[in-house]
Amino acid sequence: MEASDEISSPAFDESDANPGNTENNVLRLCVDDAGELIAAIPATAMLGFVPTRSLVMALLTKDDTPEGDQSIRAVMRFDIAAAAADQTGARQLANVVESVCLRENLTSTMLIAIDDRPNWSTIAEDVVHHLGQAGIEPSHAWWVGEIAPGAEYRDLLILGRDSRVDDPRASTVAFAHVLEGNQIYGSRDELAGLLTPNADLAAQLQPHIGAAAAADRCRASLAEATDAEHGYAFRREATEWMLAQIGTASETSSTAKDLATIVGLLRDRFIRDIMFGLSVTDHRGPAEALWRQIASATQGPDRADAATLFGYSAYHHGNTVVAGIAIAEALHADPDHVIANLLDLALRECIRPDQIRRMADSGREIAAELGIEITTTV
Repeated sequence: MEASDEISSPAFDESDANPGNTENNVLRLCVDDAGELIAAIPATAMLGFVPTRSLVMALLTKDDTPEGDQSIRAVMRFDIAAAAADQTGARQLANVVESVCLRENLTSTMLIAIDDRPNWSTIAEDVVHHLGQAGIEPSHAWWVGEIAPGAEYRDLLILGRDSRVDDPRASTVAFAHVLEGNQIYGSRDELAGLLTPNADLAAQLQPHIGAAAAADRCRASLAEATDAEHGYAFRREATEWMLAQIGTASETSSTAKDLATIVGLLRDRFIRDIMFGLSVTDHRGPAEALWRQIASATQGPDRADAATLFGYSAYHHGNTVVAGIAIAEALHADPDHVIANLLDLALRECIRPDQIRRMADSGREIAAELGIEITTTV
């Protein structure tokens, strides 16, 4: 499996019960146009990359229309080898799918097998067979060697219903995905490298981190020792400074000293919690870039804090693969990180992104108590 560091089950990789980017959080595509559906897979909010040797399951619900149309409510990706290997892997896969279907009241499934190997037909047949024995009978099933313009796909259930994949870059889902500030990566390996440690940047920050953290602790202690108002004043000043750094990030890069100061300030739980509120603002992009930068240059709890902020923002916007990678990195850096553990549980339970918004709202409320308004845009 490609993402064993994200999900403990040997069969399950990533899922999203809220594709986003679409009206009422529903992915609306004509199921008769399999070429368009396959082309849209990389841009669904749960992926954001081009999958290879994968099994993608789209879970559907019936619309309240006279025609009885169906819409995609959830999308899941699995390692195709796990489902094709034996009945055990298929049963584990089925358990995950059934859990989401029951919770979201979903009624049917579609299957896309992506495999470029010469024996793809045997593998695809094994997948369908094992899933059928496990109780999953897809309403539609296709195979494709790769998701690329003009790639041939074949119908696994109806002989002769084959055609070509549309251009993934021209997909309406891809267009909406990019408009929301998301990026489509060429592979999952590119995503896995988002939080790779940066030794050079870490060396630049290291001389400043101790001094910055000590100064912040001293200021905070003195302020709170004087009276509560001075404590609020310290946090308000520190938060406003951080927001200014993020607000001007596109024009001016933060210095190593500035980044070290931010590391120290994030050790204050109030200030860190406020930063979750940025995921629902126009500053989401610069904030995510900052959290990635800090995570790549720090270790332990500092790396965990930054990776968790980045992961939460990705999760909130439906990018559950990115979120899973970030949260896994956070827990590797600090296994006891409370928020990272909560988000990890939410990802494992396939909790919809809209159901974790309370964390962002709480951050905005804490900022409001300091007299700082964080305006939402999403």
